[in-house]
Amino acid sequence: MVTHRSARPSWLAWDNYFVGVGGLVLGLCFGTCAALIAGPGRNLAAIVLVVLAGLCLLPALLRAVVELSVWVRLAVVLVGFALLLPAILVSPYVRDWAAERWQQMWK
Repeated sequence: MVTHRSARPSWLAWDNYFVGVGGLVLGLCFGTCAALIAGPGRNLAAIVLVVLAGLCLLPALLRAVVELSVWVRLAVVLVGFALLLPAILVSPYVRDWAAERWQQMWK
C-alpha cells in the first residue's frame, strides 16, 4: 500500500514561522504570568506556567538552532573557499587535489 504525502507543509509543522512566533508569544505570556503569580503558596502554579512556557518555546528554539546551523555551515564553506582559492591559483598540486575531490564528490 502506497501512501501519498502532500508536498505542501502543514501549518502546524514545527518549522513553520507562524508556529515559532506563536510559541514565542505564548511562552512570553506564560513566563510573565508565572513571574507575576510566584509567591508563597502559589509556587506550584508558577512552576506549571514555566513548564507550559518552555513547551511553547520549543518549536521556536528548534527553528533557531536549525537556521543557525545552516548559517554556520555557510560561513565555514565561504572561509574554506577564501583560504583555498589562492592555493588553487598558485599550486598545481593543490589544483590536482581539488580536481580529484570535485570528481569524487559527483560520483
